[in-house]
Amino acid sequence: MPMSLLQRQPRPVKRDSGRLRDDRLFIVACDDTYAPKQYFDFFQITRVHVHVIPTVDGTSSASHVLERLLGIDHEQDDELWMLLDTDHCTTKGHLKNFIAAIQDAKQRGVQVALSKSCFEIWLLLHHVAVSDIKTLKTARQAETALRHALSGYNKTRLDPKHFPIASVAEACERAESLDIVVSGGDIPDENTSRVYLLWKAIVAKALRSQLPPELHGLLDANTASTIPMTSPSQVDETKNIRSKRRPKEKLK
Repeated sequence: MPMSLLQRQPRPVKRDSGRLRDDRLFIVACDDTYAPKQYFDFFQITRVHVHVIPTVDGTSSASHVLERLLGIDHEQDDELWMLLDTDHCTTKGHLKNFIAAIQDAKQRGVQVALSKSCFEIWLLLHHVAVSDIKTLKTARQAETALRHALSGYNKTRLDPKHFPIASVAEACERAESLDIVVSGGDIPDENTSRVYLLWKAIVAKALRSQLPPELHGLLDANTASTIPMTSPSQVDETKNIRSKRRPKEKLK
């Protein structure tokens, strides 16, 4: 699947100067054309770069997103992520390929942040309670709810005033509280957004002095946790492994 070396795109941040040598890079490919790239471009964190690769040619399947991501030249300590929506991808005709692409990504060390049903769920979590997210049945309803919350929404022209840095930590807290009770692993049974995992990873790569004060709470939450960051799919896998273990014999 990956492009040949002759076709690979150059690394988004060059390390040809001392100032950039220790900078951290997140390369994020998504199945959306507009919203994710605009959203992450709103935020600037010292020494951490988030480069979003949008879908621009209509090839938005998970396998195409992964191909674009792997076609970017990167270094060993760069983090590779995919942002995927389950909308249109979990129907009977697409589900098998969707799951295969996610499994392929994980085998290649690529992190996956799913949103069910769409990225707008993540944007909504900046503004509404978890209980309001659970009632949305479709991506269309999610966009309608976001339009209502913001008094207007155009995914081709996000307004940075609607997503201030101060709202990110709260969105992460809401998203995590929503996600930990959702079953289904890589195919969530209910609405969720795992973009918070990407934010936690970004914050973990920055020094406290490099972060905006509004993100200090998110860093503190990461530091306080002694449990490795996992998604519900990893939790499900762990449960399956444990269930297959034979119980220890009791001592007589």
